[in-house]
Amino acid sequence: MISKSLISIVNIITAITFQLNIAPAQAITKTQNPVLEIPKITLKQEFYPNDKEKNNVDKGLQVIETSKMPNVKSGNLIIASHSGSSSIAYFKNLDKLNINDVAYIHYKNQTYKYVINNIYDVEKTGYVNIKRDKTKQTLTLITCKKNTNKQTIYIGYLAP
Repeated sequence: MISKSLISIVNIITAITFQLNIAPAQAITKTQNPVLEIPKITLKQEFYPNDKEKNNVDKGLQVIETSKMPNVKSGNLIIASHSGSSSIAYFKNLDKLNINDVAYIHYKNQTYKYVINNIYDVEKTGYVNIKRDKTKQTLTLITCKKNTNKQTIYIGYLAP
């Protein structure tokens, strides 16, 4: 038998969710972290843009501070990761990507498809000049180029 206080709590949650115009299940489930998926290299990895401890290239994928999430018009989501052989080298196979390959960002119950449009190398100096069309929603992936003092930049634009 359900207690009267539990019924009252359910009624309150239901009333609030209808006022906010959201489904009751959405109101009580926690937000999921975004995921980067690149099918060609069998990568599907969660990342933590709002968690300073976990949003670190030495722990996994790092979202660069100036990034904008995919739902921001003309924004640029910039993600960096290692390309070596360690367990956190999520970008170790990024060098297999070519122009027109795809990457997905799963974020807030939406999937954003990006098509790789440009790939270029820069000297590893701690600074990267990102060459992109600033009118388009962009995904930028950055990793070290193996056995060099360079970094490779992958620019993808949101598919229509």
